[in-house]
Amino acid sequence: MNKHQLNKGWKFTKEKWMPSDDHQTWVTIDLPHTWNNIDGQDGGNDYHRTISTYVKTFDFEPQLARTLIEFEGVNSIATVILNGEELGTHHGGYSTFRFDITDIVKRENNQLIVYVDNTHHEDVYPLAADFTFYGGIYRSVSLVETNDLSFDLLYKGGQGVYVSQERVSREQALLKIDIYLNQSTQNHETLLLTSKVKDQTGHVVSNEQKFIESNQKHHQIKLSVDQPHLWQSTDDPYLYTVVVEISKGSNMLDQRSIPTGLRYFSFDHESFYLNGIKTRLNGVSRHQDRKDVGNALTQTMHEEDIKLIKEIGANSIRLAHYQHADYFYSLCDQEGFVIWAEIPYISMTSKTDHNGTNALEQLEELIIQNFNHSSIIMWGISNEITIGGKKNNLDNILVMLNEKAKQLDPTRVTTMAHVSMLPINDIQVTLSDVMGYNHYFGWYGGKVEDFNTWLHHYRQQNPTRPLCLSEYGVEGIHTYHTETPQVKDYSEEYHALWHEKAYEILSNTPYIWGTYVWNMFAFAADFRDEGGSKGMNNKGLVTFDRTIKKDAFYYYKARWSKEDVLHICAKRFKERNQKDIEVKVYSNLKDVTLEVNGTQVKKSQTDGVIHTFNVSLNPGENAIKALSNSLFDETTFILTDIKNPTYEMPAEEKDKGVFNLNVPKNWFDDISEQERPLTINPLNLSVKDTIATILNHAQGKILAETLLADLLNHPFFSMMENMSFEQLRELAKQSFPYGAYVKLNDELQKIKK
Repeated sequence: MNKHQLNKGWKFTKEKWMPSDDHQTWVTIDLPHTWNNIDGQDGGNDYHRTISTYVKTFDFEPQLARTLIEFEGVNSIATVILNGEELGTHHGGYSTFRFDITDIVKRENNQLIVYVDNTHHEDVYPLAADFTFYGGIYRSVSLVETNDLSFDLLYKGGQGVYVSQERVSREQALLKIDIYLNQSTQNHETLLLTSKVKDQTGHVVSNEQKFIESNQKHHQIKLSVDQPHLWQSTDDPYLYTVVVEISKGSNMLDQRSIPTGLRYFSFDHESFYLNGIKTRLNGVSRHQDRKDVGNALTQTMHEEDIKLIKEIGANSIRLAHYQHADYFYSLCDQEGFVIWAEIPYISMTSKTDHNGTNALEQLEELIIQNFNHSSIIMWGISNEITIGGKKNNLDNILVMLNEKAKQLDPTRVTTMAHVSMLPINDIQVTLSDVMGYNHYFGWYGGKVEDFNTWLHHYRQQNPTRPLCLSEYGVEGIHTYHTETPQVKDYSEEYHALWHEKAYEILSNTPYIWGTYVWNMFAFAADFRDEGGSKGMNNKGLVTFDRTIKKDAFYYYKARWSKEDVLHICAKRFKERNQKDIEVKVYSNLKDVTLEVNGTQVKKSQTDGVIHTFNVSLNPGENAIKALSNSLFDETTFILTDIKNPTYEMPAEEKDKGVFNLNVPKNWFDDISEQERPLTINPLNLSVKDTIATILNHAQGKILAETLLADLLNHPFFSMMENMSFEQLRELAKQSFPYGAYVKLNDELQKIKK
């Protein structure tokens, strides 16, 4: 097999171009490319969603009998035309697809046209989500040459060779290798199929040969490895290589070399076990975009991401909320990360497709294309899918997705990430093999200590069902600072404090098998406008451009990493106007001392990896230095008389939230802010009814349109309409004051259902 990249010298226009048109809007670009790398990150929910055109002219001198064209990722609908002939259309923006162009490609002057559509289509997922749907050919395009007889590359973008770990123990690993031929020729020939397993030194530890008939599409070989060196996550990510070859006489027709980590795993009522060893999955979640680049990442950028995740000491990654680049999965194999891979069946299900057709297609592509990545343990079939309401055959679609995953790959487990409000006795909680909940206590509602209450209630109802926290986190903007961190101040200090409290609870709950911080990196969500930051979800432990590791990053590094960690917190909070302050140091070392202006300060407390010191600052500059063994960290704090205004969120931003309800304040001035019980007559409308129910009532619609126009025009309204105002207020208390909540209920109660 030969592969030739076609990434250089494309022509691009943000229009649907026809060959007869004479347009002046062309620009020359190289792949990977997205047209939303700027407008998809600047806020306003106005990034360009359109049908754009890519054109590439190329010459090609074939060396082998067959030629395919391969696209590794085009978001989200791609129609491909070569030399005037339409090859086909692919629906779904995150997976690889290929077309056979053997009879169409020419030696000179080939014209390749790709129409790329990132507009909303009700039958292509995702439909709505808290991230930007970048348009473009954002991964590589290649010409792939094969012989007439070769492993099948056309079925769902797979490799044609699939390694299953049928049974693995410390004594022996039994492998089943399924091989599919393309059968492009009708000739009946006898071929030699060879499979072998090599260790890291290149030594062959198992092999098998057999003669096969070329007219039979599917073949199978079984191999065993005695006393295997097991893949033990980040502690020892040992990889063998499975080599499969097909030959005719002395001529090798095709070959696959597949890195393979031999491992076995299980879940019980409390824990995850890797190779029989109880292993807590300390995880982070990851989106595939970054500042000014969008999702058009280079291999170097993928390597930078994996390096940062490795540095923090995580051993697991939830790759949200779609199929990531094959190269990144390969890096996860090499570094030993336990992976949760998932499809973009997120937030809401289609109004028109009640059979989950596109979700099932994307799941099949995800599994077939990534079957050989040993790091993948879990196939995720949905994320927060009930936030848009249980409708359009949702439960049955989830059953079909779960069954499809088990059919395609019985060796791994299925999982789901549930929205916080999903009842813990819902059928979905027991549908997949394992599952997690996305909780944001202390940010969208309640307080961080509410994790304790919820977890206790969950365990009472599900005594044998293990749990993970598939998302948890808060916004933290690294330029905002305060001595008194509190919810919704968006400060780096609250961000760190919240993670300290949340993870302390989660890490001491024995029936949690894993946790996934939301998110490792800040990411773009163009509809967002909160905390004075437009177009951003700032929950990341690392900034969008990957240049700043927030304090919370070092908290987790101190908790998880085997490296020695010593980090003074709040270094960016340089100017202080309070003489007596608390200085916090994160360290996994026992003996930590702090010097202020050369004088050692007595430690006030050590709580796990959190070391605190009471410090009195002198006017002007103060040299702060933390020491432990041979490690040190240092910074300077400046005592001033005036607060630095840039450390606080602008006043006009303080009432904003992710949902921006903006209830008119003069409407409820006469309502006391003191909480009082709501009066609920079930025969009349109330805040407990869904917004859709209220809007379907003529009087209710008039009331909602009069008072909550911002809500009804919100880009996520289609997701929120199946929530009640009671549920919505839990997510947006700051922008929905209790006085307005009471008054709205009073008015709704005047309307009979």
